[in-house]
Amino acid sequence: MELDHEFTVPVPVDQAWPVLLDVERIAPCMPGATLDSVDGDEFTGRLKVKLGAMTITYRGAARIASRDETTHTVSIEGTGKEARGSGTASATVQAQLHDEGERTRVTVHTKLNVTGRPAQFGRNILSEVGGKLVGRFAGNLAEEITREPTTEVAEDATAAAGEKTTSSKDEASTPQVAPSEPVTGGDGTPQATPEPKPAAAARPAARPFDDEAIDLLEVAGPSIAKRLAPVVAGLAALWALRRILRRKHR
Repeated sequence: MELDHEFTVPVPVDQAWPVLLDVERIAPCMPGATLDSVDGDEFTGRLKVKLGAMTITYRGAARIASRDETTHTVSIEGTGKEARGSGTASATVQAQLHDEGERTRVTVHTKLNVTGRPAQFGRNILSEVGGKLVGRFAGNLAEEITREPTTEVAEDATAAAGEKTTSSKDEASTPQVAPSEPVTGGDGTPQATPEPKPAAAARPAARPFDDEAIDLLEVAGPSIAKRLAPVVAGLAALWALRRILRRKHR
């Protein structure tokens, strides 16, 4: 089945694009998802969903199949299998970012194939569940993109700056002596002094969101009840008519 959803995040597209490709930051934004390992564009993890009191855990792998910075489009392919069952799930997800000034609209097209217990809901219910799931993911993602670096990162940066200042003062108070001879290699050729590498830019650590799995029955329940209401009403009417006819025959 094919599903389409969209959401917006409150930052420009150039700020949203690198976060979308950072699996370690966006994985915790997905309800019920746990990231186990990342190796380049490939990663493994788990996804939990609920069916009332029953929890289903999918274990699987995914990879970034393609990315296009010009159109801000990324395609991800993934497969999974129930940890305690025979059900499977596979999906190809294509997300595209659309520039809307100070915010970014993200459209998501999913090709999904599910077997096992969740497949009983059908396309319409799964689409509605997917919409709820994407909505919760979008809220977490917006919070992740707009938040500042963690307190620990800020404290480390402050401590490093303090050490650098102290070091600079010590160097200033120490007489500087020029080297008597240039640094040379084994063959006597003068060697250039390597330039110090710039410090890596501070990167916010992934925020641990609530990993509570989404309950398919909780989300789909109202829709199922609404669709079954006419059937239930009809059965109730037949039952009432049957009672009336029995009374007349007595």
